[in-house]
Amino acid sequence: MRSSLPDVQFARSSPQGASSNRHENRSTLSDSPARRFINFGAIYFAQGLPMGFAVFAVPAWLAEARMPTAVIGMVSATTMLPWAFKVVWAPLVDRFKYRAMGRFRAWIIGAQLGLMASTVTLLMLPSPLAHVRALAGTLFAQALFASMSDVAGDGLAVEVLPNGERGLANAVMSGGQAAGNVIGGAGLSAMLAAAGFRAAAGLSLLLLSAACAPTVLLRERPGERLLPWTRGAPALVAADRAPLPLAGSARLVARLVLARPSARALVVWISMYFISGSLGVLMTAAAVREHGFRQAEYASLGALALAPNLIGALVAGRLADRRGRVPVVAGALVLGALSWGAFGLLSSQWSIKGVWIVQALAAGAANGALLTVLTALFMDLTEPRVAATQFAICMALGNLGSVLGRASAGALEARFPLARLALAAGAALALLALWTAKSLAISPLPQKV
Repeated sequence: MRSSLPDVQFARSSPQGASSNRHENRSTLSDSPARRFINFGAIYFAQGLPMGFAVFAVPAWLAEARMPTAVIGMVSATTMLPWAFKVVWAPLVDRFKYRAMGRFRAWIIGAQLGLMASTVTLLMLPSPLAHVRALAGTLFAQALFASMSDVAGDGLAVEVLPNGERGLANAVMSGGQAAGNVIGGAGLSAMLAAAGFRAAAGLSLLLLSAACAPTVLLRERPGERLLPWTRGAPALVAADRAPLPLAGSARLVARLVLARPSARALVVWISMYFISGSLGVLMTAAAVREHGFRQAEYASLGALALAPNLIGALVAGRLADRRGRVPVVAGALVLGALSWGAFGLLSSQWSIKGVWIVQALAAGAANGALLTVLTALFMDLTEPRVAATQFAICMALGNLGSVLGRASAGALEARFPLARLALAAGAALALLALWTAKSLAISPLPQKV
């Protein structure tokens, strides 16, 4: 539950006078929904671009090179691993801040610089197919900095977004990440096929540089420093006035995460990520090796399926703000169940590429809706003093589900046909929809430490 205490500003007046103050007010997040949406869309685009390359383009490229499914799963799981362990640095983000630049902005800028530096390393990597472990390690570094930006960005979103903006804002954030996924998956995959790995990495670096600009140019609140060497002072808020000791923070986070609404939402969250992770790897391998898809073609399909993902996110975000979270979550689960169940039943028609396209579109819409509304739900349940840590734990548990799903793809392929796994996924999502409709609801959370 969000604190009801108002923000209390303590920034010193700028020595440059009223004109400078007016300029600062034009470049802050705290007083403009449009700037908030632009900033968060750009932050999540910067995270989504390398993710799209690693999750869509690289696995299809490796599959076309006839790499074993276990190797593809290893690279994919390694790329997702930092997202599962965001909780390692989330307490650091909550506790240590360069307050002159805001509560989270310095962390985001630092993480984005690391993301660009790791992309330069990717650009310099020789013969990636001959050095798959080095490729996986560099993609791991990219994901590490992207996930660090994600932790700080989530903390900033929890703090500056009013309750009535969260559904739409999460849709914008999902849309930014989806756009990054599309360009990183389809666009960079096409570049990879046409001009090679180094050209794709170079284009990625240029796009990342542009996406990081809004964070550099927009202060969190009036009066704060734009950059470390510029003038400004901290604008203190309610969370600064009630700091928690480390032990108290840990107890509060544990109680918040394990409270019934959060724990039940996490069951849905982790299950969805496991299913998407494992079946995503298996479908990529099967489509390229057995059903006539080329590497760039299938990577483009996976990335372009993020268009319905964005539509699902926008529609579900607005509905969740107006009608509540639970019915939208249940409806998204039903759509996901139908898409996977129908795909499994139509296994005899898998030679028709349209079957794969329809499944990708339907699953993309379901995932977009589900991710957006569950993320808004987790924000509703977040306590501002431990926002980054609490939110990061919820996000990391979902990403851990994805890592486990991707890592298990080889073992699942050896034991079960893809059609049976698709049917099992549909059945699991249908059961989760029924359970969600009956049990998942927001209730008061513990507030005392």
